[in-house]
Amino acid sequence: MLELITSNIRMLTINEAADRIPGLTKYRIREMCIQGELPHVKAGKKYLICEQVLIRHLAQPTPPPQKKKEEVPLSPIRRLAG
Repeated sequence: MLELITSNIRMLTINEAADRIPGLTKYRIREMCIQGELPHVKAGKKYLICEQVLIRHLAQPTPPPQKKKEEVPLSPIRRLAG
């Protein structure tokens, strides 16, 4: 049973993933792994990405960028009379 499940799984290194997906650089794939955007397994220093997960992840529509909360400028420090 386990053989049936694992026989179709193909793990890619960052270089292999970048070669398979045009327009996606090794640097960007590494950043996606580090930031937790792309599920991966770390084996020593290597990031391994499941090919099916990579394709599924890239096929999903990207959410619109979230607006950053506007920072309220701090008022200057005032001395209190006392």
